[in-house]
Amino acid sequence: MLRQGLMKKHILRCFAVLMLLFVGQVSAVPTDDIAQMLKGQEDAWNRGDLDAYMQGYWKNEQLRFVSNGKFRYGWDETLAAYKKNYPNKEALGELKFTIKEIKMLSNYAAMVVGRWDLKRQKDAPTGVFTLLVEKIDDRWVITMDHSSD
Repeated sequence: MLRQGLMKKHILRCFAVLMLLFVGQVSAVPTDDIAQMLKGQEDAWNRGDLDAYMQGYWKNEQLRFVSNGKFRYGWDETLAAYKKNYPNKEALGELKFTIKEIKMLSNYAAMVVGRWDLKRQKDAPTGVFTLLVEKIDDRWVITMDHSSD
């Protein structure tokens, strides 16, 4: 009888440990997916491919982008602004994102805080960003971007 009780406790402990490991893995996946999406944006920028870079943004008119005291609304307007401000590879330079924090707000939304750095021949601008990233149609996309110098 005592042996059966010890065996049951051991099985329950093993089950609890497995559940904790499983929950830890599940909760880490969204942040990994978000970091990977941002890495994809960084790679696209560094190839000079703004169209691929924009795939990290929600392709919708409700996309919000705030930078340099201006508000932009919509994916098309945001892409047009990028193409105007970064007309060639020299203007794009090399981008590096440094993620400081990814805070999960729910299973379908996260806030990302970080730094962006550009290296170009003539200068090296740098700044910070706060992103609202949401899982829409089974993809993590930026739905609101506030970037500043």
